[in-house]
Amino acid sequence: MLPRHCHHRFDVASTDDIITARRLAMTLAEGRLTDIDRQRLDVVVSALGERASRLTGGATFLMRRWGAEGVECLTFDRNPPADSADDDPGAAALAVVQAQASQFATHTTPSVGSAHLARVWRMDGAAAPSPGSVVDVGAVMVARLGADACGDGWFFRCDNPNNGVALVIDGIPGASASARRVEAVAAATTPGLSPQMVVGAIRRDIADTPTGTVAVLRISGEAVDYTALGTVAGAVIRDRKVTSLAARWAMVGYNPQIPACVHLLWTAGDHVILHSDGCVRLPVLFIERNLHSVDPTLAAAVLLRDGTAMDDDQTILILRNTAAPTTDQANQTDWMTERGTV
Repeated sequence: MLPRHCHHRFDVASTDDIITARRLAMTLAEGRLTDIDRQRLDVVVSALGERASRLTGGATFLMRRWGAEGVECLTFDRNPPADSADDDPGAAALAVVQAQASQFATHTTPSVGSAHLARVWRMDGAAAPSPGSVVDVGAVMVARLGADACGDGWFFRCDNPNNGVALVIDGIPGASASARRVEAVAAATTPGLSPQMVVGAIRRDIADTPTGTVAVLRISGEAVDYTALGTVAGAVIRDRKVTSLAARWAMVGYNPQIPACVHLLWTAGDHVILHSDGCVRLPVLFIERNLHSVDPTLAAAVLLRDGTAMDDDQTILILRNTAAPTTDQANQTDWMTERGTV
């Protein structure tokens, strides 16, 4: 069974596929949306499905429960976008989606394809995102094709408006229980702990049980502190500059030394990308696809579409710094240090 923060992935190209998508949407909405909101969700998924059925090759759908009381639906395709709305057979369907969804975003890449994000939450606003954090977070996590469990994982917690912790697990295929355990350990850590201390808690809890690799970030509006057990790929992107977040080989459950911590300054508009294996060139694709101003979750879906290299459990986490830049930050140059073990 897939965890609630993992996307269900499937292709939609026919009427039968649309029916399957609508049924899944209603299942995900059980106990979360009112009758009226479920109707809105059904209209949204039906319209996205109608558009997909008009495209050569259809489209890929990613759906999951979102937030406290919402459902998220992402779609992407590999059909070069039309020159104008008049030439787009799905333009009317997208207008319906935009009218019915609580949140809607779209992105097109010339000569490649389009991607769309639609979220539906309760009209009373109970599940609407609350402003105030210095970080916008977006993630896509999918299991291998045909699998009903996912060994990858991710976690984000905003400890206060100016600080948070994020984690990505590149797990062993099928080892879903271990990944969920790592997420639970991270969630139970005391707010404000360094990434090394969070990794230490994971090491103690998962001792002698090889689980995969993990990366932990401590984030503020001014800096990113990064620690990893193993080679979870990561990078900080500032405009068109990429700074890789490197780590030595290790595994959770087989790591004789506490890893070092990298400290990197970032400012408003910068991004951090963490991802498990199965994807390649994501920082470069992020720049090439001009995703700097795109919703982070939609950006992650675009990267999944264009950066997938093999069939595997796959997780992409994107963090965008939304803090207001200070005068000191505007005058600072990039720098990075490696902290010793504590």
